[in-house]
Amino acid sequence: MVSCIKQLEEKVYSDLLAANAYETEEDAEALILAIYVALRGTDWGAYYEYDYMSLSESGTDTYGLDVWEPGSFDIEVGTWDNNQGYITNLWDGAYKVIGTANFALDVLPDMDIDQNLKNRLIGEAKFLRGLAYYDLAFNFGDVILNIGESTGNLPLSPQADVIAQVIKDFTEAAEVLGGATTPGRASKGAALGMRAKTYLNIHKWQEAADDAKAVMNLGDYELMPSIEALFDVANNTANEWIFAVMSMQDGTNAQSQLPWFSLSLGYYNGGWGRLTLAPDFYKSFDMNDDRRKLLANGYQAGNQGMTDGKFNYYALPGTPEYDPLANDPQIHLFDLNSVPTSKYLGGHDRFVYANATFFGVNYPVLRYADILLTRAEALNELGNTTEALTLVNEVRARANVAPLAGLDQGALRDAILEERAKEFFMEGKRRIDLIRAGKYIEKWKANLEAKYPGENFDYLNDEKIFYPIPQKEIDANDQISN
Repeated sequence: MVSCIKQLEEKVYSDLLAANAYETEEDAEALILAIYVALRGTDWGAYYEYDYMSLSESGTDTYGLDVWEPGSFDIEVGTWDNNQGYITNLWDGAYKVIGTANFALDVLPDMDIDQNLKNRLIGEAKFLRGLAYYDLAFNFGDVILNIGESTGNLPLSPQADVIAQVIKDFTEAAEVLGGATTPGRASKGAALGMRAKTYLNIHKWQEAADDAKAVMNLGDYELMPSIEALFDVANNTANEWIFAVMSMQDGTNAQSQLPWFSLSLGYYNGGWGRLTLAPDFYKSFDMNDDRRKLLANGYQAGNQGMTDGKFNYYALPGTPEYDPLANDPQIHLFDLNSVPTSKYLGGHDRFVYANATFFGVNYPVLRYADILLTRAEALNELGNTTEALTLVNEVRARANVAPLAGLDQGALRDAILEERAKEFFMEGKRRIDLIRAGKYIEKWKANLEAKYPGENFDYLNDEKIFYPIPQKEIDANDQISN
């Protein structure tokens, strides 16, 4: 049915296409900011909001009891399939970053803007694409490698080819990026540092050591004197942070879900508490270790609740904090079976309810302590235990623990892996650290057996080292088969 006397003739006054939609420096900046936004994933909590943290920490040797699903959380116990939501969110989130970066890298070269600015923005796009492929390659193995050459389906590429592209992206980013800026933006140090981490994971020790040294030689970064202060939101731009996914405290802009997932078990007034630490891991800390202060044990309930007229407290049996609280007549003590982390609460009053989404915490991607321990690990593998020990002890000194001495290469190798656990707990690094050390399945399985005695975890084997390609990708891509 037609109601008009004559057919409508449309006149096109302008076309807004990729070729003409991006013309100004502000347009170019918007292209890059879209990639940073993509780091937060495609859904609530996805990618660098929370999911990647859970995937990197839950199935490891340091993870405690899951609060929601003890003994049945599929990421914790390794019973996932390729429809698992967190795995799919990591895949989708990384490819959203890659797709947005590819688009920016297609448009930017032809823009008539300041060349230095253009070079920097291209460097940022390559860094972010490299970071996304880093996450994919070391979590999935063989993945789809698309650097903008195709809009159709592509088959899986060997992990080695993907890692080669990661190194290429970080290399080209480092060549054009400048010195340290806000840790929420890519820099030369971030690109060199992530390239060092890439080399470390593929056991190219000399290259990893050299890149870590190059970051140190920039002079842009240093250890903050206090690890506790580092995770105070007032210091989320401190120069120990090399690259981070940042949050804001203004209640409207960038958010973080990390506090909600770590602040539970009575420590705060709310939270889901999936980021807990194993009792044996907590007990392994030296009493003088300042990093111990970022783990919550022996604390009053965040809501200041009471039972039978006594204040509610929580503590882990068998720890120094437990007996004094148990013997206090004014305290009602609840036993902990895992220890929550307060790492993402610093600077906030836990007795005053607030929206933890806007706590302003950093999601740590790379900080200077990681550079020191990366070089230490690489040097130790090269036989230079003396300098490696010096670097490890620099990190330990900041934590207020005694220096290591007299270790041979094998003992120092184990000590560095343990040091990384204590320095970077709940920072999304443990899984890849264990895989690189060849101890992933062994240590993960031992932790599960300690938490759930009598359960059979013999199904954990090397097939669990990489996550499966999501079924939705297999269904949509005729170049991939089960």
